[in-house]
Amino acid sequence: MIASLRQRRRGLASGAAILAVVAIGAVAVFAGPGAGAGATASPSPSAGPSAIAGGTSFDSSFGIDPTTGLPTGLPTAPGGPTFQPIDPTFQPIDVFATPGPPLRQPSESPGDAIFRYDPGRPIPAQSTEWRTLKASGRIVLSNGKIELIDAAVDPMANPSTGVPVADARTLDLTWTRWIVEPPASGKDAKGNSYYDLTYWNLCGPGATTVALYYWQQLTGYPNVTGTAGYFLDPYVATGVAWPSGGPSFVTSNGRAQPLGTYWSGSVNVSGFTAHGRGYLMHLAMAVAPAGWISPGVAIFVDSRGKALYPTKGTPPRNIQAALNWEASGHATDWAETWYTTVSRADPTLARDLTTAVMLDVGRDGVPVVAAVDTFDLPNWQASPASKTSHTRHAIAIVGYDNTANPPTFTYLDTCGRSCNSRGGNGNGQIHVISQAQMVQALTDANGIGFVW
Repeated sequence: MIASLRQRRRGLASGAAILAVVAIGAVAVFAGPGAGAGATASPSPSAGPSAIAGGTSFDSSFGIDPTTGLPTGLPTAPGGPTFQPIDPTFQPIDVFATPGPPLRQPSESPGDAIFRYDPGRPIPAQSTEWRTLKASGRIVLSNGKIELIDAAVDPMANPSTGVPVADARTLDLTWTRWIVEPPASGKDAKGNSYYDLTYWNLCGPGATTVALYYWQQLTGYPNVTGTAGYFLDPYVATGVAWPSGGPSFVTSNGRAQPLGTYWSGSVNVSGFTAHGRGYLMHLAMAVAPAGWISPGVAIFVDSRGKALYPTKGTPPRNIQAALNWEASGHATDWAETWYTTVSRADPTLARDLTTAVMLDVGRDGVPVVAAVDTFDLPNWQASPASKTSHTRHAIAIVGYDNTANPPTFTYLDTCGRSCNSRGGNGNGQIHVISQAQMVQALTDANGIGFVW
């Protein structure tokens, strides 16, 4: 049986204990007003497909341990929640694993760690009740609506047909393979010249754009394919001075402009037609989920209030928030729309990643976003191997094949040829990796976890 999650809200709420979204256990370097100047924003229906009706709750009560950078004062339950799987062959995904102390690059100081609590971008709380349902695979996307399957229904089957989830599936990549981040210098869609080093670090918005394209196809929003406008690094909007030696934008007649760069749904400015650039830039610099004061998912200001140029990137918590806000259609209950995060600390990470990808990609038709270490990605391999970088990076897992030997995942990396010129990387390329190697990328020095 399938039931609307909105209809089940009252029953769920009675036992729900609100917890803060736990910060991810590593520094996340994925590398304006609420909308870009002149931007055509995605539609904002009054009631999107979000999971639980009622207002969104934010946690601002916890502090930060100055040594580890981890949140303190989070509510906990001894031993964690008790799962009641409906089938002994299905083990719930461990969304409650607690991250360990974060790892830092030698060049980074604790004060710059962007996994800390950001008062300008409060992270919505997700209840134990909702996360337990998500972990058990009972929250489904069926016929364009998010619904709840009955406890007696096998989560590893299509909720409409009862057919088991296939052993292999790859989403249609015709459009999304060409979602490629703009280079750090060049001309925008209106022919204006720019120079902005932040554009090298937009893999978080890029992977999020890939994921949300499929939501648009299934539910009608957000407007990934049509968002257009000028997008400016949100230093002033965040309340800090424009950084010295920061980005520069010059019009076609040679005059400096304060508008940033202009991008639309599809642009041909890099020798190929890049898709979703307007929406990618909207996510990076302008999106503002309810409760956010600072716009954009990328981090432009450090914990001391100093402007960062280029950006430090996008933490997974901001990716999760943007995914839920946009996939919900900006609903009031957006925090518990679909996505939650699994940390690299998950003791059954390999099994859980495969299960999560089968549920999201195989059953429901939407990608999983992974925060990985580039050292283990085939398209980041250098020669000699010792020159391969350890960089924190976001990708979108868009397929899997459990029948391959070894089993594989398919992923899209929006860092195109301009920001990764290694031989295994190219614009519009589709990448295949063994499932074991993907797990290694999640658990290596700069891996973090996945958002599903």
